[in-house]
Amino acid sequence: MNRYFLYLVFLNMIINVIIFVPKILIKYRYEGAVMGVILAIPVGVGLSYIYAKTINKFSQKGLPDLPIKSHSGVKRLYLLSIQLVWFSAGLITLIGFIDILARFVNPEMPKLMLLAIYLAAIFLIIQMPTDRVMYLLEIVLFLNTPLILFIIFKAYTNPFFNWDSVLEVGTHILKWPSIKAFAAATYCFSGYANLIVFNRVIKGTLKARNFVIIALLGLINIFTTFFIPIGFHGSDGTQEYLYPWVTTADSLRLVYSPIERVIFLFIMFFMSISLMSVAIHWHVALELIKGSFKKEVSKKKVWLILSVFTGVSILGIIYFNTILLLKFATYWLIIRLVCEVLLVGMFFLWARRRIV
Repeated sequence: MNRYFLYLVFLNMIINVIIFVPKILIKYRYEGAVMGVILAIPVGVGLSYIYAKTINKFSQKGLPDLPIKSHSGVKRLYLLSIQLVWFSAGLITLIGFIDILARFVNPEMPKLMLLAIYLAAIFLIIQMPTDRVMYLLEIVLFLNTPLILFIIFKAYTNPFFNWDSVLEVGTHILKWPSIKAFAAATYCFSGYANLIVFNRVIKGTLKARNFVIIALLGLINIFTTFFIPIGFHGSDGTQEYLYPWVTTADSLRLVYSPIERVIFLFIMFFMSISLMSVAIHWHVALELIKGSFKKEVSKKKVWLILSVFTGVSILGIIYFNTILLLKFATYWLIIRLVCEVLLVGMFFLWARRRIV
């Protein structure tokens, strides 16, 4: 079993809870979201299996490291076309979580100051070697995952959790999903795509049991993400919240804990998880950009790239409010699904034709 591969997928599953995926699924709860969740499991696992098995043939090499003997222009276009997808994935998580902090933790603190703090930490991480980024991810998951799982356990066992609301939504299982609901549901499994760079730290072959574990974790995660807010706030009431899971965490209490309100623990744990999620996506984007150049990229060029990241992030914080960001994220998830299928298909063809 290769734990690093599972870390990448599991991180994406956890961050699913805090961004806009629950809101999108809940919006379409009567319009095929249940079927979308069910279909997302085989599709997500299937894509991860094809892609991981394909890229695993190039032992400890990411896409920027592969020497393409011909079609170098194709490689450069290929890299340039997917850099934006990875950068925007981190950007949506970053802006969304800063909005959560501003709403629920410290409304008086300027968002740009929160952004500056986050960017300082992110830029420090993404410039590290790929293996060190993975080691840091391992530490963060090791410290935070047990506590997050405990909060989820408390939610399922809470006496105020209404299973009737969950069953009511479940009665719409036969409705065909919209593309928006399906795209949101498949994002749960998208962590495997980070192998485009993080294959550098994958040693040996990926066994079938890795994908069995992903299927089981994905099944639990995606139903938890979707149904727990519904169980707490009702099948109709849950639609009223911008961040259903944050509001759900505020409904939980730890009576004998030094901190009784779970929302503060929940947000505190997700601060490091969201930081690592953005760092993973932007590390991939940075390495893909560096791989677009024939020569080694200098420190000056790296900081020029990071300044572009900073400028776009500032514009995002200034011009995106919560509603606009939700709309953007909804359509971005559809674009991401299309790009993901193309990524898997094109890389599979490259491997089959042995042009690398």
